[in-house]
Amino acid sequence: MIWDDMESGSFHSEWSSTNTLSISPESRHSNSAFCGTNNFQGTERKVHGYFTGGDPDRDTWFCQYWFKLDQNFDWGDSGSGTMGANLANVKIFRLWNPGREEENFVMATRGYASSTSIQYYAENVDNPGGGYFGNLDSWTRDEWHCLQFEYRESSVGGNDGMIRVWQDGALILDDHDIKTREDSALLKRPFILGFYNSWVDGGTDRDDFYIDDAYIDNSLARVEVGNAIEFNQCTHREIQIPTQWNSDQIEVTMNLGSFDSQDDLYVFVVDENGQASVGFPLTSRMDGPGIPGKPIRD
Repeated sequence: MIWDDMESGSFHSEWSSTNTLSISPESRHSNSAFCGTNNFQGTERKVHGYFTGGDPDRDTWFCQYWFKLDQNFDWGDSGSGTMGANLANVKIFRLWNPGREEENFVMATRGYASSTSIQYYAENVDNPGGGYFGNLDSWTRDEWHCLQFEYRESSVGGNDGMIRVWQDGALILDDHDIKTREDSALLKRPFILGFYNSWVDGGTDRDDFYIDDAYIDNSLARVEVGNAIEFNQCTHREIQIPTQWNSDQIEVTMNLGSFDSQDDLYVFVVDENGQASVGFPLTSRMDGPGIPGKPIRD
């Protein structure tokens, strides 16, 4: 639905909002010239470092983004209203109901409880399940990291929803027993893709955040290129941009991202249920060896 690498020097027109993000000349890799950025220091207007987009009535979403924290980025570690509250409660992914419904799904850092984990749950839902995963210490400063999210709504009143999260190619959350809807049959849309600082910064130092290669689709089906022949063995994957998809052929525009054209790479097709194929060696499937922008056909 939306793919934004910001290489035009501006944001994609399909975003509902880009909030307080601005274009930065910071580059994720040698083929990149731009990304999005936000400095979370200061006033309430600076808390919105995220994209909003997507159709509001879908039960399934795949979303991803790459991000980098500057060396000046400091996590908060105390409760709301205190001087250390800044960046202690940061939403990193959120799905919201349309209208006035409040059964929203949220993922947020939990620094205010002396924790380095990420919390996930459905708001205003009794016994939703959810819990904690990940570790903020693994988000090394001044390095790019990739977060990918697979989401599927539960039945109304059922603990049969699904959320899976990958960080830098590794599956770090795999939960198929969450309740995302209790009373409302309404579905959700991606509201936060990036960082939203829930508590205003009381400090005076900069906290610079960068975001790149944001992707939203209302299907789990996708094509990725990775650095291992098995999907779950990859430590680095790059999303590919589909131009044609039917039962006989998939065609995508090549996106090497930060891979080198000489790397040993493999193409994976993920189906609508989130099941990945075996890896196809990339060089045997390309019209030209390692040429960005050339179609891959199978």
